[in-house]
Amino acid sequence: MLAHLYIKNYAIIDSLDVDWVTGMTAITGETGAGKSIMIGALQFVLGARADSKILRNPDEKCIVEVKFNHIEYKKSELENFEFLDQYEEIIIRREILPNGRSRSFINDSPVTVTELNELSPLLISIHQQFDHLDILDEKFQLEMLDIYIGQVKQTKEYQSLYRNYKKLIQEKKLLEEDQRKSNEEKDYVEFQLSELVQSNLIAQEYQNLEENLAIAVRAEEIIKNITAATELVDNDNGILDQFQEINNLLKGLNVIPAIEEIYLRFQGMKTECKDILSNLQKIVDKTEFDPEKINTLQSRFDLLTRLLKKHRVQSDLELIAIRDTLSTKVKGFSNLDQQIKNKENEIVDLQNELYNLANILSNKRSEQSINLEPHVVRLLKLLGMEFAQFRILVNKQADINENGVDRIEFLFSANKGSEPKPIKNQASGGELSRLNLVLKSLISNKAKLPTMIFDEIDTGVSGQIALQMGNILRDMSKELQLITITHSPQVASRASHHYYVFKDSSSKITNTRFKKLEKQERMIELAKMLSGDPPSESAIQNANELITSAN
Repeated sequence: MLAHLYIKNYAIIDSLDVDWVTGMTAITGETGAGKSIMIGALQFVLGARADSKILRNPDEKCIVEVKFNHIEYKKSELENFEFLDQYEEIIIRREILPNGRSRSFINDSPVTVTELNELSPLLISIHQQFDHLDILDEKFQLEMLDIYIGQVKQTKEYQSLYRNYKKLIQEKKLLEEDQRKSNEEKDYVEFQLSELVQSNLIAQEYQNLEENLAIAVRAEEIIKNITAATELVDNDNGILDQFQEINNLLKGLNVIPAIEEIYLRFQGMKTECKDILSNLQKIVDKTEFDPEKINTLQSRFDLLTRLLKKHRVQSDLELIAIRDTLSTKVKGFSNLDQQIKNKENEIVDLQNELYNLANILSNKRSEQSINLEPHVVRLLKLLGMEFAQFRILVNKQADINENGVDRIEFLFSANKGSEPKPIKNQASGGELSRLNLVLKSLISNKAKLPTMIFDEIDTGVSGQIALQMGNILRDMSKELQLITITHSPQVASRASHHYYVFKDSSSKITNTRFKKLEKQERMIELAKMLSGDPPSESAIQNANELITSAN
């Protein structure tokens, strides 16, 4: 429940400190005194949009703080919030700085506005004058019905699965789009891959091929020239014989150091010539003029050259890398088919599960909705709608939606002899307000909300109807903390506690003040609401009777 509210530097409120209690609390006061401003501050601290224009003193920060306690029965839901370290007491504080920035805290730990908006519905419900229009929304009608019949948890579990279901459908669409794009290039990619695979690429082949082709093309010239060179070296009176003759001439003189060095150098040259001769012979042995081989090498070289130019690369290693990439891509085409098939199977399985759950939800809605209808009619009659009729139409659809397979319609008629019709076409603003109050009173205990605030829900009603409205609110307060801002003395008389809001103009700037009224003060305030200020004797007597009849 709401235990404490602190407001500083907010609109016409300089400072406000209020302790709240259980049961029903009425807040009354003159128009413009700050009752609704207090509601605005409360909505702000719970996550509503911040605006620096509400700073009373633009040079100081605004602070709004609320404390909630006795919320143990919400523990299982509160455990889902990682930023909460304990649940016995929750203190929310929000500030607006002069520069317009806002800061939010829960139990002194910084939080985001999104987190505030997720948490606050578990702690408090604020109903304002035109919120009864929510009841025109079919989704809101369905939520109210589910709360009443006690299947909110089951509906949320279904909705979680339904979100997964929609996500799977979207994922399948993306895969199909990828497949469509892939099919457009599949043939081309497969052709490129086939061409590279059939070419039997070998690393470093292109360089070796170029060398071998050069040798094969000039084979005759190579054999002819090497043979001639060999003869110059190794025939009679060739280079080797001349080296030998030089060595013989110098051999006897090698006792002279300078000649010894030259002698050895000639010896080395002779040895090098023999080695060169051996290598030349090896080249000749491996070289043959073969036109067929030349054609084969040339064809292979031309193929690789064409592939290099086509793919705009410089080496066969790069061609091999392209081949492997294309291979992976082609496998991906097949993988997409399998992925789509797997996704379709997941969708079908989840769809079957959703239909089963949706039918369970629908059956319970159909069975239990008829139990809600007479209770609504009974309370509407207490609120002056003698001929009220109320029906809940559960329309089962062929396809599943986010709430199951149902479309819910609340049908209503306030006039004798008129058939109930959808409330958006039938009910007036005052009738909607009363219908909304009735429905909220019936579901409030089942919703297990610790605190409900009604801001001028009694607008447009008076007398006996207002008194019955007050009785309904009082009965609601037996199960939860209820705070109502009212202009109706009948409604205020049903409260266990009564605060009076007024403007204090004793200082230079007008301030909003809260005052808790004791029994005599409360009677005078109700009398003023009945007849004016100062109240008449009959109004005081009437106010006393109202308070007495509430006990």
